[in-house]
Amino acid sequence: MEDLYGNLVTAQNPKTIEGINRFTESLIGFGTDFGVIFEASDEDPSCALAASLAGLLGLFMETPDRLEIAERYFQRALKNAPVASTREQILIEALWASNCGDLEKAIKCHKRLAVEFPRDLLSVKIGQTLCFNLGDDEGMLWLADQVIGEHQDTAYAHGMRAFGLEQMSYLEEAEEAARHATSLKRREPWAHHAAAHVMLTQGRLDDGISWMMEHSDEWEGCNSFMYTHNWWHLALFYLEGEDFQSALKLYDERVWTRDKTYSEDQINAISLLWRLEIAGVDVGNRWQELAEFVSARTLINDQPFLDMQYAFALARGEKHEELEHLLQGMDAMQVRAPKLTRTVWRDVAYPAAQAFVAFANANYNRVVDLLGPARAHLQKVGGSHAQRDLFEQIWITSLLRAGQTQEAIGLLQARVNFRKTVPLDKSWLAAAQSTV
Repeated sequence: MEDLYGNLVTAQNPKTIEGINRFTESLIGFGTDFGVIFEASDEDPSCALAASLAGLLGLFMETPDRLEIAERYFQRALKNAPVASTREQILIEALWASNCGDLEKAIKCHKRLAVEFPRDLLSVKIGQTLCFNLGDDEGMLWLADQVIGEHQDTAYAHGMRAFGLEQMSYLEEAEEAARHATSLKRREPWAHHAAAHVMLTQGRLDDGISWMMEHSDEWEGCNSFMYTHNWWHLALFYLEGEDFQSALKLYDERVWTRDKTYSEDQINAISLLWRLEIAGVDVGNRWQELAEFVSARTLINDQPFLDMQYAFALARGEKHEELEHLLQGMDAMQVRAPKLTRTVWRDVAYPAAQAFVAFANANYNRVVDLLGPARAHLQKVGGSHAQRDLFEQIWITSLLRAGQTQEAIGLLQARVNFRKTVPLDKSWLAAAQSTV
């Protein structure tokens, strides 16, 4: 039997294919129909591929039993892998390697699949996500480039390639790919998102607002991350255009409304609220409510990019006990983390988290001391250029408040020179220059 992209699947039950297809469509298209993969595996336990995807979903869950669920399905996948096809075995190997923390092996498997089985778009999406979390922009684009020839009529493939192009700073090509993806399938939220990245990078705020508003009716059925993240992007256009009230309204009505227990929703909220404060906006008691949800997390010390921002939210919301627990775990990750990310925890994430706590406590000299050495390596924590720009804003703000005005002015001038039409950058530079 074949899946929706024509890949052969070793399965006993036609419903298994349906479950795999629905899971695949949700993962690539940012939908909500994930749980079906558990049922598909339970009803066809000999299908190693379905079991491995169920294991992957277990890892994605943010509940205390996530690892137990993942282990149960992965063991089922490993038991049945010998009778699976070569493609399935490589994908199972990749997912199992991720489960074991061997990200280097996992990415190697996904790259092999992209070359040998370019119809496997699901593997490319998973591989791109791993590369993204490691700051490997080149790897993201490479994966998409290997398979685009087999997916000329697949909107999602062009959207995936568009984001890789944007992160590699091929901005015109990225926008072209994003627009092409949307012409093939209007409900392609990742392509909407890729084009928004281009427009934000180029300072085309009005274009960005028009583009995102034009397609926003397609986001309602997305999972909470994609829904809130695309509204977050729209809020950034308003924020950088100094329409702070519209940005704050989007925080209240769109960005911080869906699943307040989910990591990515929390990160969208933290990032937007923090930027608003840096811009001088009074956000009231919103940090206290946000910190309540962050402090209730059971899954921490999983990704450096997330923990760094949780630290600020907990400090800003005065959740001292939970903050200490988070930092202790980050400290331990300097030794305990998988080899590929251990130095990132040690040299970047842990000192940056301490810097962000200092920022929350208005100790800007300490921010400069801690964040300075880590700043050159921030890409390694993952996230996009737009997301990591928050860290640059923190750096510039800290320089100004620590009295290192000339260095801050140089960085602000570079921002204005690069994106000549952004009101927030211009106002920030003028305010800094007025203090000299």
